[in-house]
Amino acid sequence: MTAAGLAVACTVSLGSALGARADSVSDQKKRNDQKIAALGQQLEGTNAALARAYVNLERTNAALPIAQQRVVSAQQAQVRAQAAQAAAEDTEARAIAAEAQARAHNDDVAQKLAVAQANEQRAKEKLAKSSTDLVSSQDALDSYAAEVFQGSGQESQLGMVFGSSSPEDFANRLVMADTASAVASDTIDKLAAMTVDNTSTRSYLTSVRGEIAELKRQAEIALQGAEAAAAAATQAKNQAIVAKNNAVTAAQNAASAKTELDQLKAQQSAAAADLAAQKKSEAADLADAQAESARLQGILVERARQARIAEQKRVAALRAKLEAQRQAKIRAERAKAAAAAAQGHHYTPKPPPPVVVPTDSTPSNYLTYPANGPTTSGFGMRWHPILQKWMLHDGLDWGIPCGTPVYAAAPGDIIRAGWRASGWGNQVVIDHGIHRGVDLVTTYNHLTSIVDFGGHVNRGQLIGYSGTTGYSTGCHLHFGVYEDGTPVDPRKWL
Repeated sequence: MTAAGLAVACTVSLGSALGARADSVSDQKKRNDQKIAALGQQLEGTNAALARAYVNLERTNAALPIAQQRVVSAQQAQVRAQAAQAAAEDTEARAIAAEAQARAHNDDVAQKLAVAQANEQRAKEKLAKSSTDLVSSQDALDSYAAEVFQGSGQESQLGMVFGSSSPEDFANRLVMADTASAVASDTIDKLAAMTVDNTSTRSYLTSVRGEIAELKRQAEIALQGAEAAAAAATQAKNQAIVAKNNAVTAAQNAASAKTELDQLKAQQSAAAADLAAQKKSEAADLADAQAESARLQGILVERARQARIAEQKRVAALRAKLEAQRQAKIRAERAKAAAAAAQGHHYTPKPPPPVVVPTDSTPSNYLTYPANGPTTSGFGMRWHPILQKWMLHDGLDWGIPCGTPVYAAAPGDIIRAGWRASGWGNQVVIDHGIHRGVDLVTTYNHLTSIVDFGGHVNRGQLIGYSGTTGYSTGCHLHFGVYEDGTPVDPRKWL
């Protein structure tokens, strides 16, 4: 029974150990999931098929050690469960043998008790018959003595001897008297023998009853032992069944873990092949994206140049206008001085101040947020895990659901709207004009749909809805800000 208890304890310990390992595996999976999620942000702006192939490969690579650990743990659990099963079955066999031995001992004691009780019954019957014979013999002997010593005339033996009528008659009577005395003597001897036999029988009966009492005590103990052995055998059998079920479950778990590992290895090979195939076209896609980005930058630089020229012309025209107004005021003041002198008065001209063109007073937070959501990726250089090089992430990413309204960050003119094969998907580009000495442009990328494709827009005007078009790994808005065609961190303007 101790072995069975150890088998069950082994099973419980096995469960605890598996629970601890499960916690460890769960922690590893959680860390891997976080790593994959961060990887998705790193791959923003990458060809979606390539990013998907790479993420699948990385996810499989991360899952393989966990699956291998599960296989080892499951196989170890299977070995322990099988050992526990063997120990439980061995305990069951010993318990069954102990039960059989206990029941055999119980049967033996019961048989001895039956024999002793039969002997008791025979002794009781013998004692009863002997007592009856003893009473009968004692009564006969008492009657004989009465006849010898208390009888009268010829009815007594003495009368039979002394009342004879002749010597021959005396002789015959004497023979008869001797015969009666011999019979009486035999009766006395038998009475004595029966008395001794009765005493012996009573002693034997006392002994047998003591033996019966002891055998009954032993029978009770033997019965309790047999019942305990039967209960122990039943418990051992139940534990053996549990251990066997645990072993079967452990074997199934090990087989399932091995199947999962094999599937992961197959997935790894497929993902690696897919990544290799997708990576071949990435260089061309990247070149196209860079060319498209260069075209946009060229357009923005040219627009900035033209906007600066226009601004310079506007400022020059404004300066000339203000200077003409100033000269007119000077001439008017001089005319007043001349008129006063002609009349013999003195007037001192009041010259107007020099011309000052108003400076740009655009605030630092000129742009308003086009959408509200958590920032999932900031502006700056980041490592591309597939291309193995640092690349600029030229905007802010906000994690918002697909279909979220997107608004213009400031007044301006839409200079580009539609699908871009460079990876931006559906894109809107708004030129806000010269601010703080630079031509300010904002871009809204990966939109699900576009509302306005051209013309002037006001601050906060709906221009489209967020999405995941182009090179995107999930629903979000990529918001970019350009100064004279060069991307800058949007936060300096928000």
